[in-house]
Amino acid sequence: MFKYGSFYKDLRKEQEITQTEACQGICSISKLSRWENNQVEVEFSTAIALLKRINITLDEFTERANIEAEFELPDEIVTAIKDEDVPVLRKYAQDHLAKYHASKNILELKNIMLVCNKLLLIEGKNYLTTADIQRIGSYLLHNTVWSKYNITLFANSPFLLNSEIGFKIAMRIVHNFDQVSDLTDNLTIFMGGLSDTVIAFIFKKKLDYAQQLLDELRKIELPPHFMFFDLTLTFLQRGIDYCQTGNEQPVLAIFNNLIQLNCSRHAQKLLEAFKDVKQIWEDNE
Repeated sequence: MFKYGSFYKDLRKEQEITQTEACQGICSISKLSRWENNQVEVEFSTAIALLKRINITLDEFTERANIEAEFELPDEIVTAIKDEDVPVLRKYAQDHLAKYHASKNILELKNIMLVCNKLLLIEGKNYLTTADIQRIGSYLLHNTVWSKYNITLFANSPFLLNSEIGFKIAMRIVHNFDQVSDLTDNLTIFMGGLSDTVIAFIFKKKLDYAQQLLDELRKIELPPHFMFFDLTLTFLQRGIDYCQTGNEQPVLAIFNNLIQLNCSRHAQKLLEAFKDVKQIWEDNE
């Protein structure tokens, strides 16, 4: 919420609440002042407390501040992601990483996670430094409320984060599921990001993490129109079983079922993921 300190300032002044009244018992006046001038970050829990002090909920704040726009990428980069244009994506990532390393503004880092994640999947190379990964991991790990923005950020991060941090964050999201369960858009991002996290654990041969997270996801009662996620979770379980037994027939049966249900695009996406899993596990036999 670094970029939005100035927006908070406008809302505070609209209600004629002084800085002293807004931050008493939460943080120092100097820290609030620096945040409101976009000079520092505040902990997510601090931001939530400050919002409550001016009678604004997180959802109201994110909607009015249009926080989801932070993930908007230039059209040419969106096209490059679809076309897997590595030179264009690499230059974009390197340029923005250079800006981040110079400014330490975490927004520069957040806004290229999708590009870095895509490059990792295409090239097998992580352009983030250990410190970059630790900062994103720390930011996500200390969240107490999962807005659409933060869920989207995590959904773009599972292959970049180290397994231990990724597992802790994923379990934290699952255990705060009620905060987003009534929002269809968030639920799609929520389940998609966590499903990708299970796949990331399988790729990294962390089957214990993959199984524990999958077990938690299977406990969630999804609306009827989210049936395709039930199929995805079944696929993930059979993928884990394949890694342990080498029997691919139960996995292939999933693809046949999806095709019969006229879900050929979903079947193709899962098939590509399974091919990658097979290659990773067979290459190390």
